Amino acid sequence: MRTLVLSLYRHRSLSRSPRQARRRSPVSRAFPPLVVAGGSSSSSRDWTSSPLRVLSPHRTLAYPPRRVEVFHAGDRSSRSPDFLLAFSSFSASFAQPGPNLGAMDVDSEPLSSQENVEDCMMNGVEENVNCTCDCGGSSSKCVSVTADDIINQTFETSDAAYNLYVRYARCLGFGVRKGDTARGKDGTQRRRRFFCSKEGKRAEKYISSLSRKREHRALTRTGCEAMLAVYLDTKTSTWRVKKLVEKHNHDLVPKCLVHLIPNHRGLTEPQKAQANTMHDHGLPTSKIMGLMVGQAGGYANVGFTKKDLDNHFQRTRRAKLIGGDSNATISYLLGKADVDPMAMVRYSATDEGRLASLFWADGICRSDYQCFGDVLAFDTTYRKNKYRRPLVIFSGYNHHRQTCIFGFALVEDERTATYTWLLQNFLEVMLNKSPSVVVTDGDEAMKAAIREIFPDATHRLCGWHIQKNVTAKIKNKKFSNDFKRCLYTPWHPDEFEEYWENMIKKYGLEENEWVLNEYEKRKSWASAYLRDKFCAGLRTTSRCEAINNFIKRFICIHQSLLELVQNLEHALRDYRNNELVSQFKTLYGEPVLTTGLEALELSAANFYTREILGEVKKEIQRVVALDVINEENISTTVVLKVKECDRRQHIYNVLYDRNTEHMECECSRWSSEGIPCSHMFCAMKRVGLQKLPDRLLLKRWSKDAKKYLDESSAGGTTQDREREFLMRYGALSVAATWMVFLGAQDGPSFHDTMNEVWCWTQTLEQKSDLKRQTRDSN
Repeated sequence: MRTLVLSLYRHRSLSRSPRQARRRSPVSRAFPPLVVAGGSSSSSRDWTSSPLRVLSPHRTLAYPPRRVEVFHAGDRSSRSPDFLLAFSSFSASFAQPGPNLGAMDVDSEPLSSQENVEDCMMNGVEENVNCTCDCGGSSSKCVSVTADDIINQTFETSDAAYNLYVRYARCLGFGVRKGDTARGKDGTQRRRRFFCSKEGKRAEKYISSLSRKREHRALTRTGCEAMLAVYLDTKTSTWRVKKLVEKHNHDLVPKCLVHLIPNHRGLTEPQKAQANTMHDHGLPTSKIMGLMVGQAGGYANVGFTKKDLDNHFQRTRRAKLIGGDSNATISYLLGKADVDPMAMVRYSATDEGRLASLFWADGICRSDYQCFGDVLAFDTTYRKNKYRRPLVIFSGYNHHRQTCIFGFALVEDERTATYTWLLQNFLEVMLNKSPSVVVTDGDEAMKAAIREIFPDATHRLCGWHIQKNVTAKIKNKKFSNDFKRCLYTPWHPDEFEEYWENMIKKYGLEENEWVLNEYEKRKSWASAYLRDKFCAGLRTTSRCEAINNFIKRFICIHQSLLELVQNLEHALRDYRNNELVSQFKTLYGEPVLTTGLEALELSAANFYTREILGEVKKEIQRVVALDVINEENISTTVVLKVKECDRRQHIYNVLYDRNTEHMECECSRWSSEGIPCSHMFCAMKRVGLQKLPDRLLLKRWSKDAKKYLDESSAGGTTQDREREFLMRYGALSVAATWMVFLGAQDGPSFHDTMNEVWCWTQTLEQKSDLKRQTRDSN
């Protein structure tokens, strides 16, 4: 792995115009360059963005001439009590700063804080007789602002004068622009001027330029001379008004449109925190805007526009990407080791120093793979990031038959060499544990890489993709239904061959090229040839497709690489919460026994999770349609012939060893899915078993599938010890999740839990001589 050195870099796409963005090529683009230690990128350069000044904290206005009423957002007295209660509780839930708010608006000017607003307030101002709120005009937040108030006022700072002039401008209906500043020999400010936003005129060279391609923006400068000039009184160290020009040469903006003047709109810090929280959890900008407008009571009261919100998100994004998108992403993933020491990231770089492929998995992903990595599915999805690189998601089934994600990857292309690099690193990160079955969509490059990296694994083709090809190639609905039976029915291979021959003759497809090609690949997709391979019920990559549809809530094509990684973590968190909920329902609820074979059903209920128990109960219920037509004892083995009532010509042989409690069935349901079939339950009923044989209980479907069994690793290899460490890590993570949930229920429980965790941590550190590694200690 290469050592990274962050450098300032701005990708070309950040400076593109909207028209250029629409002409982007649909092919994948290169990642920004990685800067390797000891060198630098010639294309790297510093960049800044224009600040968005957010100055006015006001909301609704009344508009008499020269003397106006100002209602401050902090004064909620005119609102109904029910509205204030809902607004306060909702805002408090969203306005808490998130973990990524530290880099917010690094290139913007500070907002007008409450202290700045208080600085702008005048002493002894006249009460507002037109006030309609409960204060009766006496509140400092609801006052009249006149030109005389500005002239007669002294200010602690020039910014206080500017803030007061902005409030005055909002009352009248015009914007304010900061003008020139005069400084003394010591560099301190001595004089400042603030102009009407329509001061001056656009230079003629910009209007008459023949090389201009873009359409001219509307003229907004009229040469207005309205202004405020203030100077520093050195005797009193206060700022005084030198000149105030009130006359404008243009129409003032009506009060219903004042909130659209750029100078009088912008996001406050609480609004930014609220918007960032919603944006980080996948809400699009339009919905965030609509929600905040509803909170404020209308667009005129929210204080900003959707464009302002877009600009805020863009500035926040650029602040996170200092050093380049690729460097920021890898630094973020490597930094996760501070809180998750088991997190792993692998990446490769091109000859030009750009990021080629990237793979990452956290500690829980790695632990889950040790428990449920016997069956692996992975697929690629496109157009999920602004570089249009394929996103690969490794997934499988957990003990609740829910999607379990083992890792993510962004690859440079879909060549065999790229997939080989990816699977090789995946195998190393997962401690060289190979899956028994790999399910893909049949991509030839994937197949070649799987044969090289997982030579002992069975490659199963996705049944959903095959069905889709059947519909496209053979446009016959009846044939599609018959082909589906060939795909999923667990026949004996001889039965499959007979059915296939009759089917292609029936539809006259003996010479069809596509049908012949699929027949050659039948051992990779027909259940008749895969019924003795454990697939955990995973026969398609539809779970990967479901993941792709689910993560659409969190990611979009315009996101940077860093945002993609962070939003995929949100999706991963939701999947893990689903597992936690299912585990809670399994552990804290007694199933109802309904099948009639209560002893066997109770044995299954005590072992399996709720979802798997439902499948097992279906098999028990099918026993009523079965009959044992013959029983033969050979030494300690019992051979039972089980016949299905609706298939009189088909008889299944079930073998049961009384000494070892080993049981096998000809249908191979247990071999392929890991649960006893109905024929086995019929045999158990016949021989009088009261509980399920231990040999039939597969741990990966149990309630304690992720519980670590204390097995000594003495004499094992280093890799075995690492695997056991990972299993213990996963087991503790599961147990700690439930402990954290209980400990956070109330204040006393939280403090007790924290104290116990702290004491145990100190005890374990003393026993192991390990200390928490921090940035300061490194």
